[in-house]
Amino acid sequence: MKAAAAFLVALAVAGCASQSREDIFPPDTSEDAAACREEARRDPALRNLRHSIFIGFQAQEERARNEIIATQRRTYFDCMALRGHARQGGVERVRR
Repeated sequence: MKAAAAFLVALAVAGCASQSREDIFPPDTSEDAAACREEARRDPALRNLRHSIFIGFQAQEERARNEIIATQRRTYFDCMALRGHARQGGVERVRR
């Protein structure tokens, strides 16, 4: 029974960690933005981050989720810069 419960918790956390929220990307509807969002979601570095989440240690889970979001945003903005778009903003999000 404990194994089944642990498995369900692992699936729930993995689902939350792998879910790309649209609000982490700027609201841009261009084709370049769509391609860069997709590239950010499929970044190979995310696989390692997602597999490093230790279930049951909430502080580490939150840190890993924040790193996943930061990696997705960095990949997105790097992709947009390579496609000739200027970086938006000027203030980096606070990392915790």
